[in-house]
Amino acid sequence: CITRMFVLEPPNFSFAPYMQCIYEVAIDPRIDNLASENTQNSSALLLLLKSWTLTPKYYPYLVDYNPLTFPMLLDILVAPKVQSSVVSLVLGILQTFLDYDPQVAVHKYELSAESAEAYGVLVKGMIQRHISRILSHMRTCFSNSNLNTATTATQSGGSGNLVMHQIHILSRVAEYATEETQDAKALLDLLLPTLKRPGSVVPARTKGDVLNIMLRFIPLVIDPSVSAIAKDEQQHLLAGYLNSISSSFGRLRLDSARATLSRILSTLAKFDRQLQGVTTSEPTPLESAAWVVEEINAYSTQRLNEPDHERRLVAFGRLNDELWNQPALLDAHAWIPVLHNLVYFAQDQEELATRSNASFGLARFITRTAQAFNADPQSAEAQVMGRSMQSILLPSIKHMLASKHEVVQMEFLGALRRAVHECGDFFDQLRDLKALDTPDEEANFFYNILHIQTHRRTRAMRRFRDLVAKNVYIQSQMPTDDAMDVDEDSASDSDDDESKGVAEKKPSTSRSKTPAIQPLVFNSEQASPISPANIRALIFPLLENWALAEGDQLNHDLSNEAIQTIGALSAVLPWSQYNAMLRKYLGMAKKTPSLEKRLMRLIMSLLDNFHFDLRHVKVDKLGRLLSDESASSDKEQEVPAVVVAETELAEVAETEPADEDTGLTEADDESNMVTDSVPQKDLPEERIHKVVVSFLLPELKKMITETNEEKLMLRAPVAMAIVRILTALPENTMTAQLPGVLTTISNMLRAKAQSARNATRETLVRIVKFLGPSYFGFIVKELKASLSRGVHKHILSYTIYALLKEILGMIKVGDLDYTLEPLIEILVQDVFGQVGEDKDSEDWTSKMREAKVHHGPDCFEMLASVTQFDNIRMMLAPLRDILRETDTPKRTRVVDNVLRRISIGVNHNKSYDTKSILIFCHSIINQYLAMSTKDAKDTKKVKEDAEQLKRLRFASNEENAKVYIRRKDMAPKRDYLQANAHRFVQFGLEIVYFGLRRERFSSKDAEVLGMLDPFVDLAGNGLFSRYNSIISLCCKIWAIMVRLPLPSVSAGIPVVIKRLFAIFRQTSSTNSDMIQNCFKLLASLLRSKHAESLMAGYEPEELETPEKDEVDKTASDKKAKKGKKPAVRISADCMKDSLISEQQLRDLIDFIRPDIEETERQATAFSLIRAILTRRMIVDSLYKLLDNIRELMITAQDANVREVCRLTWFQFLMDYPLGERRLTNAMSFIVQNATGYVYESGRVSALEIMGVIINRFADEILLPNAAEPFFLGLVLIIAKDESSQCREMATHLLPIMIARFDQPRLNRAWTLLDQWSAGIANSCEPVVETDAKKAANAEIQQAKMRELGRAALQCYGIIIEPLGDKFGKRIPAFLSIVDTALTVSLKTWKQAELQLNHRPGVDGVGDLETIAANLHSGGDPHNAALTYWETAYLALNAYERFARVMPQKAVGDNGQSRIWQLAVRHLTHPHAWVRLSAARLIGAYVAMGDPSWMLEAESESPVEETAEWEVPVYTGRPKYVLFSASALKQIAHGLIVQLSSRFVSPELGTQIVKNLYFIARCFLTAVPQSALEGTGTEPVADASDDDSDSDEEAEQSSVWTKERSLSWLINRIGSLARTEIIRGRGLTEKRTYSFRWFAAVISLVPPTLLKQSAYIMPIVSPLYRTTQDTQLPSQPITLSGTTKSPTEQIDELKALANDVIKLLQTRIGVTEFSAILVKVQSHVSQVQSQRRERRKQLAVIDPELHAKKKIRKHESSRRRRQEQMSEHARRRTRIVVRRAYGDKSSEK
Repeated sequence: CITRMFVLEPPNFSFAPYMQCIYEVAIDPRIDNLASENTQNSSALLLLLKSWTLTPKYYPYLVDYNPLTFPMLLDILVAPKVQSSVVSLVLGILQTFLDYDPQVAVHKYELSAESAEAYGVLVKGMIQRHISRILSHMRTCFSNSNLNTATTATQSGGSGNLVMHQIHILSRVAEYATEETQDAKALLDLLLPTLKRPGSVVPARTKGDVLNIMLRFIPLVIDPSVSAIAKDEQQHLLAGYLNSISSSFGRLRLDSARATLSRILSTLAKFDRQLQGVTTSEPTPLESAAWVVEEINAYSTQRLNEPDHERRLVAFGRLNDELWNQPALLDAHAWIPVLHNLVYFAQDQEELATRSNASFGLARFITRTAQAFNADPQSAEAQVMGRSMQSILLPSIKHMLASKHEVVQMEFLGALRRAVHECGDFFDQLRDLKALDTPDEEANFFYNILHIQTHRRTRAMRRFRDLVAKNVYIQSQMPTDDAMDVDEDSASDSDDDESKGVAEKKPSTSRSKTPAIQPLVFNSEQASPISPANIRALIFPLLENWALAEGDQLNHDLSNEAIQTIGALSAVLPWSQYNAMLRKYLGMAKKTPSLEKRLMRLIMSLLDNFHFDLRHVKVDKLGRLLSDESASSDKEQEVPAVVVAETELAEVAETEPADEDTGLTEADDESNMVTDSVPQKDLPEERIHKVVVSFLLPELKKMITETNEEKLMLRAPVAMAIVRILTALPENTMTAQLPGVLTTISNMLRAKAQSARNATRETLVRIVKFLGPSYFGFIVKELKASLSRGVHKHILSYTIYALLKEILGMIKVGDLDYTLEPLIEILVQDVFGQVGEDKDSEDWTSKMREAKVHHGPDCFEMLASVTQFDNIRMMLAPLRDILRETDTPKRTRVVDNVLRRISIGVNHNKSYDTKSILIFCHSIINQYLAMSTKDAKDTKKVKEDAEQLKRLRFASNEENAKVYIRRKDMAPKRDYLQANAHRFVQFGLEIVYFGLRRERFSSKDAEVLGMLDPFVDLAGNGLFSRYNSIISLCCKIWAIMVRLPLPSVSAGIPVVIKRLFAIFRQTSSTNSDMIQNCFKLLASLLRSKHAESLMAGYEPEELETPEKDEVDKTASDKKAKKGKKPAVRISADCMKDSLISEQQLRDLIDFIRPDIEETERQATAFSLIRAILTRRMIVDSLYKLLDNIRELMITAQDANVREVCRLTWFQFLMDYPLGERRLTNAMSFIVQNATGYVYESGRVSALEIMGVIINRFADEILLPNAAEPFFLGLVLIIAKDESSQCREMATHLLPIMIARFDQPRLNRAWTLLDQWSAGIANSCEPVVETDAKKAANAEIQQAKMRELGRAALQCYGIIIEPLGDKFGKRIPAFLSIVDTALTVSLKTWKQAELQLNHRPGVDGVGDLETIAANLHSGGDPHNAALTYWETAYLALNAYERFARVMPQKAVGDNGQSRIWQLAVRHLTHPHAWVRLSAARLIGAYVAMGDPSWMLEAESESPVEETAEWEVPVYTGRPKYVLFSASALKQIAHGLIVQLSSRFVSPELGTQIVKNLYFIARCFLTAVPQSALEGTGTEPVADASDDDSDSDEEAEQSSVWTKERSLSWLINRIGSLARTEIIRGRGLTEKRTYSFRWFAAVISLVPPTLLKQSAYIMPIVSPLYRTTQDTQLPSQPITLSGTTKSPTEQIDELKALANDVIKLLQTRIGVTEFSAILVKVQSHVSQVQSQRRERRKQLAVIDPELHAKKKIRKHESSRRRRQEQMSEHARRRTRIVVRRAYGDKSSEK
C-alpha cells in the first residue's frame, strides 16, 4: 500500500513528515537483509525503493534517513544466486540516477531550476560516495557471469542482455572514478576480450561502452602520477592495452567508436612518453602512430558523417612518403596500430583514394619488413615486424580473399603478391607461393586470377591446379550446371527394392585389365609445391566465392572452373582438412537449397579426388576393423577427437555470423589453429577407415535414397562417388558395401521424372566405366530384376544401350561374352518382342523418351564389335528362328537391319581374323545363294502342307458340320527359311564388303588374296540374282576387288560389263540404288589402269540394237545430203583400248543425261562422266552433255554441284580438242554470266571458273581469246555488281589479269581508264539546258560519267600494287585524277553544306550525316552535297594504296602536298566511309613520319583561303605539309569531330585513337623543358562538370599555343568524354575511345608533366564520373557480330575506366593521384549539391518541367530493371536450349 501511494504521486502532498516513521517501522528492521531477501524475486521493500526513483522529489528519501539504504541496494547485485530480473531492477535504478538531467527535469517534473540543480548534486554525490562499491560489485558480477559465455547468449535474448546493460551502466559510472583502484584494472582485464567478439555477439554500442570505460580507466591504471602499480607492470599493461586497441581498429566500423579508439591511443602514447622518460620535443614512435591513426580516421566538421578527405590524405601521404622508412619516428611496435588501420581502410569499397592509399601503406609495411630482414633477421625490429606480418597482415589477407567484394579481393591479393615477392624468402608461409609469382604476366597467378577478362581467370585456375596436382588424376567428367538443371517434372516417390545378393564373379580369363575411368590416385607420399595450408587458407576462399556465387555475381564459366579446381586441389589436402571441407559442404547442402546443385557438384568434385589409400587396413569378411577398438559390436564407433573438432568448427563457421567489419569469426581462428596443429602428421588409416564407414558412406547413401525425384536428379551422381571411395577401401569392405549400392542405383531407374532417370543412367554409366566389365553381368542382372514390368522394360533396353555405348571403347574383345545370353535375350525382346511392338504401334502414347527410340539394332552392332567371332552364331541363332517363322515385310525389314548392324559390328571388331571371316562368309554365301534362287512358296511340299491344313480345319456334309480341333503336335509348321535365305547371303556379302572397304584384307598377303579370289565368282554370280540388294552389294564388292591383283578378275570383267549393260537395258529408270551402284562399278572399271591392262586386246561387244544403228545411219545420210558434215565418229585408235564400245558409250551418255539434273543422283553421274573424260573417249553426244554441264555450272542451286560442274567442265577444256569458235563462245559465256546472271551464286561460280582459267591457261591461249573480255567484265563487276562477294572476287582477279597483259593490251587499258576518269571533271559542270527533257538527259549522262570515273579510280586502286614499276609512267595521270576527284568532292560538299546552314533551324552537318548514313555503295544520291561521296571514298582508298606501295613518291620531297591537304579536309565529310578512308590515309601518313618533323616543319604560313572549298598553296617541303603545329591542330580538330559523331564504327574509332596518339607525340615535342621538369607555369585546366560543358567552352578555357598544344588536346578529349556523360543518355562509344586514348597518353607523357592539373584533371574527371555512372544505354549494340546488352556496355566501360585509373595511379604515384581524385570528388559533390538546389527551385518555379524530368528519370530506372529481367530471361533461355539439346543428343 505504501508503494502504491508513492507510485500514484498525489499532487501537492509531501511525504516528508511521515518518512521517519516509515523508516523506523518498515525499512530499518529489514534493511540489513535486503540483499538476501531479494535474490529470487523483488520484495515489497525493493519495489518501494524503486518507487522513490519515479520523481526527483523522492530522491532524498534514499539517503537522508538511513545512510545504509543505497549501499544495501547496491549489494543486491552481488547477492548469491540472485536472479537476473532483480539485477535488472537495481540496474534500472542506477540508470535513472545516471540519466538525470536538471534541464530536462525542469520541464518534465515541473521543478524550479534551483530544485533541479539540487537534486542533480544529490545524485552525483550519492554515486561519487559509492563509486568504489559499484566498481567492486561490477567486477564481481562480471567475474561470476563468465563474460564470454554471457555475451554469446545475446543472440537468444538470455543473460547476455543483462551483461550488455551492466557494461553500459559501468561506462556511465566510470566518469565518477577519480583514483586508481584494483577494480579498474580487473574490470579492464575482464572487458577487453569482448572487443574481439563478433558484432553479432557483442553489439557495436556495447563495444563503444567498453571503449569509454577504457578511456576512463586506463589513466587510472598506468598514469605514473595516479597509479600505484610498478613501472614494469605499467609498461606491460600498456603493451597489452595497445594490442587490444590496435586490433579493435581493424574490427570496429562505428564512427564514434573509432574516434574513442583514437583518443585511447593518444592517451597511451602520452603515458608511453612518461614511462620511457622522454624529455625531447620530438614525437615518440607511438605518438607518430597515434597522430597518423587520428588523422586517417578524421571526419569533417562541416558535414555530418562525411570523412575529412584532406586530413586523411595528408596523413596517408606523410605515412607513405616519410614515416614508413624512419624507425625513429615509426618503429616496429608503432606499426601495429597503423597496420590494423591500413587493413581496415583497404576494405573500403566506396572511396578509391582511401583504399588505394591504404593498400600503398600495406606495400610500404611489407617493404619495411623486407628491409629489416635483409639487414639483420635476428634483430628485435625484424622479429617484431615479422610477428606483425604473421599475426596481422597475413591472416587479414586470408580473410579478405574470402570477401564478396572483388575490389577488396584485388587490393589484398596485390598485397599478398608483394609480400611473396619481397618477403617470400623470410617466411615459411610465403616461400612456396613464389612459384606463382612468375615474371611472365601471362602465366602469373596473382595477375590473372582476378583479371577483368574471364578467360584469364579460368586459365589461371587451370594452370594452378596443373602446378599443384600435376601428378594427381583430375576427374574431368563432371556434370555441368546445365546438365544438372532440374526439369519441371512432377515429383513422385521412387520404388526401392531391398539390396540383393552379391556381385557375381566373372571368369578370370575374361577379366579386363583396362578400367573404364582411371582409378583413384593415392598421393600420400608426394609433396605439393604449394603447402596444403596455403591452398586451404588463400586459394579456396577465392574459388568458393565463384563456385557459390549468387545473383549478378554468378558467372557459370568461373563457377564450373572453380568447382573443378577445388576438387583437383583437394587431392593434396591431408585428411583433417579434406574431412572438414567435405563435412562443411554436406552441412551446407542440407541448409541452403538454393545452392544445392552447385554444392552437390562441389561434393562430387571432392569425392572424385579421394586420395587416401585404405586398401591395406585389416578388416574381417563383413568389412569391420579387426583392431581392439572395433572388436565389440555393442560399442558405438567413436569418431576421432580431431575430426569431431573440425566438424564442430565447420558447423560454427556456417552458423556463427561473421564480424561486422572483417567477416572474421572465432571459429576461423580456431580452425586455423586446428589445421596448423596437424598439418603433416595425419590420422592413422584405421581411424580414417572408421570415419569413412561410419559417417561418410551412410551420409552419402542417404542422398541416393532420396524420395524426391527432383533432388534425385542432383544426388544420383553421388552413387559414383560412393563406388570410387569403395575402391580405396579393403576388398572385404568393398564386397560388403558395393552390391547394395548397385541395387539401389538400379531401382532408381524406376523414377517417373525423365531428368531423374537421365541422371541415374549417367551415373550408372560412369560406375560401369569405373568398375570395368567384371561387374557388368551383375549390373545387367540387377537391372533385369528391377525393370521387369510394363514400361520399365523400355527403360531396361535403353539403359543397356547407354551402358554398351559408353564402355565400348574401353573393353577388350570377349570381355562381355560371359553375359552374352542375358543381353541377347533383352535385345531380342526389345526388337522383336512386345517391347518392339509397342514402339511400332500407332496406338502407343507413352511420353517416355525410352519408349520412343529403337536402339536394339545399335546394341547388336556394339555387341558384335566386342564379341569373339566364335560367339557370333549365338547372335544369329534367334534371327534364324525368326526367319523360319515368318516372312512378313515388317518383321523381315527389322531382321535385315539387325543383320546389317551385326555385319558392321563384326568389321569393327578389334580381333578381326581374316581367315575365319572369309571362311565363314564363303560358306554362308555359298550355302544360301543357291537356296535363294528358288521360290519357296511354289514348292510342292508347301502346297501339300497347305492342303493338309485346310482338311484339318473342318469337314462338312449336308446335314451338319463337325468341327475337328487340330492338335498342336499334328499341325505342320511352315518353314520360311528358304524364302528368306537371300538375307543371309546379303549378310555374308556385307561382311566382305565392309572388310574390303575398311582394308581389313591385306592386298600384300598372298594367302589372303588366294582366299579372296573365290569371292570374285561369288560376287559375279550375285549379279544375276533377282534381289536388287544382292546385286548392289556385288557391284560394291566388284568395284573394290577390281583394284586388287586377283587372278579371277580378268576372266570376270567381260561377263560383268555385259551383265551391267543388260541391267541398264532392262531398267527404265536410274532412281534405284542398284543402278547407281552399277554406275559406280562401271566408273571404277573405267578408271582402273590395272583393269585396263588386264583387258588389253579385248574387243568390247556391241549390244544388239539394229534399230538404233539404222536410225543413226539415216540421220547421217540426211546431213550429208544437206551439205552438213556428219557428227564426229570414234576412230579405231581412240576406242581400241576402251572397255566399252562406241555405241555402248552413246547409250550410257543418253542413260545418265537426266541424272545430272537430279540432286540425289548427281554425284554418281558426275563420277562416271569424269571417268569417261579421263579415258578421253570422243563421241558427239559427249560435247552436248558438257554444254549442259556448263549451263548447270551457273544455274545449279547447290554449291557442291556447281563445284563439281566446274571441275568437270575445266577437265573437258584442258583435255579435249576445241576449235577457236568453241573456245571463244566458252569465254563469252563465262563473261556474260559473271556480269549479267540474275543470282549471286551463278555469278560467283562464273568468277570461280574465270579465276581457274586465268591461273591455268597459257598466255598464247588466254590473251587472244579472253584478255579484253575478262578485263572489261571484271571492271564492270567491280563498278556495278551489288554483291560484295562478287566485287571482292573481281578485285582479286583483276590484278592477276592485268599482270599478265603484254604492253599493247596494257596501253589499251590505260586509254580506257583515261577516258573514264575524264568524266569526273566533266560531270560537275552545271547543266545549262533549258529544255526539261534535255536537262534530264544531261543529268543522266553526268551520272554515267561519274560512274565511269568511279570505275577508273577503283581500277587504279587495284592495279597499283601488282604492276609495280610498270605503273611509274602513269603516276602523274593518277595523281591528277585523285586531285580532281577530291577537289570536286570538296567543292560540291562544302557549297551544299553552306547553303544548308543558311536555312533557319537546320543543322547542315547533322542532317547530312543522317542522310549519308542511309546511303549505300553504287547509289547516286539526290542531295548535291553527297553526289561525289563515293568518288572521294575511292580516290582516298586509291591514294592510300599508292602511299603504301610507293611511300617516297607520296610523302617524300616530291610528294603531293595538295592531296594531303584535301585528305585533311575530308576528315569531316558527312559520309562515314569517306571519314574512315581519310582517317586511314592520315594514319598512313603519320606512320611514315616522325614526331620530330614538327620542329623541322617550314615556317612559311599558307596563303589565306578565299572559300571553304579551296585548299591553300603550301610553299614548304611537301613531306612537312601536315607536320606544322597549325596543320596538326586542324587534323586533331577533324578527328575530334569524327569522334563526336553519332556514326562512329569500331574501325574508325580505333583509327582515330591511333592518329590522335601520334599527334600527342608531336605536341609533346613542343612542350617546354621547364614544363617537363615541373618548374614552368601550368596552363589552365578544364575539368568542369556542369551542364554547360561544350566544346567551344573547352576550347576557350585553354587558349591554344604551340607550347600548350598537348594540354589543349587533352582538354578537348576530356570535354568530349564529359559531354557524353552529361548529355549522352547512357551512350558509351565516345568515352570508350577517349579512355583508350587516355591510356596511351598516360604511358607517353612524363610523370612530372602528367601531375600538372592542366593535364591530369581533364583525364581524371570523366574517369571518375564514369565509375560512378548508373545510367544505362537505351538499346543493345552489335559489334563484330556480338550483341552487347546495355548492362554489358556500361560494365565494360567501367572496367576500362578502372584500368586507366590503375595505370594513371602507377604512373604518378598513389599520393598524387589521391589528391587529384579528392579534388575531383569535392568538385563533383559541390556540383551535385548545386544541382539538387536547382532541382528544388525548379519544382517551385516550373513544376511541369520538374515533373517531366522526374518521369524521364523513372523511365531510365524502369528500363534498367527491364534490362536486368531480360538478361535473366536470356540466360534462362540458353539454359533451356542447352538442356533440350542435351536431351536430343542423349536420344541419339
